[in-house]
Amino acid sequence: MKSKLLVTALIAAFAFPVFAQSSAPSANPVDKVKADNKEIHQDNRDIRHDKKNISQDKVDINKDRQTRNADQRAENKDIKKGDLVDAQKEEKKREHEQHEINHEKRDLKSDKKDLHSDRKDRNSDVKQRNADASTIK
Repeated sequence: MKSKLLVTALIAAFAFPVFAQSSAPSANPVDKVKADNKEIHQDNRDIRHDKKNISQDKVDINKDRQTRNADQRAENKDIKKGDLVDAQKEEKKREHEQHEINHEKRDLKSDKKDLHSDRKDRNSDVKQRNADASTIK
């Protein structure tokens, strides 16, 4: 037990200064601003990608809803004719479409969360970039 603690302490003692050096900000404020601009550009790309996913999910949901509604109409038509076997088949198709809709709605919610997170990251990056730019003389 003591040897594990000693090894962990030694690794931490040597690794900490290395991480501190690699994460230390560059001394030149112009370089900081350039790095911040790269991060902002990446965040903007992520936001565009998330928006594209959201719009595609909405289109998919609407198509599945149309199919589900058509299945419901066919089921109702079969019930009116008294054809219960075909009505049950249409019900199974409709239930399958509803499962797909629910899955796509979960995807849509996830994409919206990603979009929110990316916007939040971008805003913090812009704030940091502006703070770094104010130090340029």
